[in-house]
Order: sequence, then C-alpha cells, then structure tokens
Amino acid sequence: MDLMETYRLKYDFGEYTSAVDSLLNRILTNSTSYFAKQLKNNEIKNVTSEYLTMLDCICYTEEYLYASKNNPNFYNILHSISDVNIISVLPQNRRGIYGQTFPDIHAILINPELSGSKTLTPAEITRLYTAHELGHCINENWMQSVLNHINEQIRLGNIRNREDAQLFYDGFSLLDEATTQDRAEDFAYTFAGKTRPPMGYRSNPLLFDGTPYKTNFDFYGELQIPATMFGRTLRGIGNINDDGMALSTLSQRALKSSFVEEILQEYNRDGQLQNLYPEIKNMGIIKNASYASFGEYPDQEALSNSKSALIGLSKLTNSLRDYREPFSSRNINR
Repeated sequence: MDLMETYRLKYDFGEYTSAVDSLLNRILTNSTSYFAKQLKNNEIKNVTSEYLTMLDCICYTEEYLYASKNNPNFYNILHSISDVNIISVLPQNRRGIYGQTFPDIHAILINPELSGSKTLTPAEITRLYTAHELGHCINENWMQSVLNHINEQIRLGNIRNREDAQLFYDGFSLLDEATTQDRAEDFAYTFAGKTRPPMGYRSNPLLFDGTPYKTNFDFYGELQIPATMFGRTLRGIGNINDDGMALSTLSQRALKSSFVEEILQEYNRDGQLQNLYPEIKNMGIIKNASYASFGEYPDQEALSNSKSALIGLSKLTNSLRDYREPFSSRNINR
C-alpha cells in the first residue's frame, strides 16, 4: 500500500490557499500516524480500502471548504476546522454509527463501511457524513456559548437543577444536529451534481407515538421540523413559508460564532426570554428521544414524552412566529 506523503490542493482558495494547504497537510500527517496506531490496535478491518477512505475524507474536507469559499463566514469556518488534527475511520467495534467527533484529541472518525441510499452512492454518503462532522466543529463555537449561558443562569439562580440545565443544553444540541445535517445535505448533493429530494413523511414507532414527521434528511429527519419551527420565531425567518428555505436560513446563521448570543439578544429585546426556556426544553426532550430511538442513550422517558414535547413546541413557536425583517439599527423602534 502506497502512502500519500503530501496533500496537493485541487482548488484555489485565493488569499487562504496557503492556510488551507498547511491545514490539510497537517491533517494528512497526523491522520496517517493515527491510522498506523489503529492498525496496531486491531481497529482496522481492511487496510487498503480503509486507508483510501481516510484519504477520501480529507479530500472531502477540502471540498467542504471550497464550497464555503464565498460564504461571508468563511474565516470562521476555516478557523473552526483548523482545530481538527485527525480525520480517520471508526474502529471496527464502533461502526454502527455514521461518524463521530472526538474534541479531546481533535479527531473526526468516519464509518468506512457506509452503504448508499436511494439517491446517493456510498462515496456520496461518506462525503455527506464527513461534512456533518465538520459542521459540528463549526457549531462548537456557539455550543460553548450555551454552556457559558447555563453557568451564568445557575449563578443567578434562574436555573436551579441539573435536569433543566441539561435539557437547555440538549435543546441547542438539537439545533446543532439539524443545522449541521442541513448544510451537509446541501453540500453532498451539490458535489454529487444532484438535486435534494423533496420533503416527505416518515415515521418511527418509538418517536412521537408513531405520528409521521416531515423530512428530506438522510438521517436525523425527526429533528428537521422542530428546528424549523424554532427558526421561525426569529426575525427574517418567520416570514419564510417554505420549510426548506426557512431551515437553510437558520443553518447559515449557525455558521456565525455569535449565533446563540444573537438568539438570546433577540428574545431579550422582545421580552420573550420567559418563553425561550420552555421552547428549548421541549427541543431537548425531542433531541434525547431521537438519540434514544437509535440506541445511543437508553432514555425511555424522553421517548414517551416526545409527542407532548413536539406539541408543546409547536404551540409555543406558532405563537412566537416573527414575520418582521432581521433586526438592525434602521428598525430599532419597530
């Protein structure tokens, strides 16, 4: 098996070319060393094919960055992904999932045995879930802001128990998963030269008491509409009737490190902070039920409460839907 010693860029990143080149070569070097350790620890099943998958995932990282090159938040995207040191494959005993990010070692590991879907080939699915994990690295900036807010509210006595603190975090984690998946789907279909499928209905007997939900996600479909519901409580999104466009707008906002601060500021400015907490709590229950439905966490209570949480979220977000344009100095008195 021939090892790749130098990563050569396929795309021109203008003023950022040197930074991207340096990043991907660092990832290649570290990933090759990590792959060798995995091989020594008997975590690799097929050395050649899985090494090639590792290289593919590094290539997909360049593609992900290139797809974002003209995004106004590109600096934040590149800065966030620059924290990644390793991109490799999941060990043999962890291949029941698509991929996983390990912040402690700044590593992204992808399942090298992914099968295709009705619309995407195995390679295209692998590209999608590489992008999904990269998206978590970007969102990590504002997920840290969630922790900071929780700690502040605990000090102020506004959050008084661990369960409420955890649900608040989990509610924003739902937004993390949904916005990450939405951006990854757009990226994967664009690079495949394909159109994303239209939204349709699916059901899971474990979720929402089996009530069908609307989605066009490959996975995490149950989180798509709850995130869209929440998005429409924000100025500049509530006036968008198309579900896909509304979530896409929210997903693009989530590329900003100030995403959470801006949400808190908007709710505070409109005197609606007291309604934010029950919204986020309901989303936390739905997110936990989602994880429990595929066996990640044994949370039977969240599964049982998922339908009532969805109904509660729907009522709150419908009452708070904001049809105004995004806040700016020009409409400060509106």
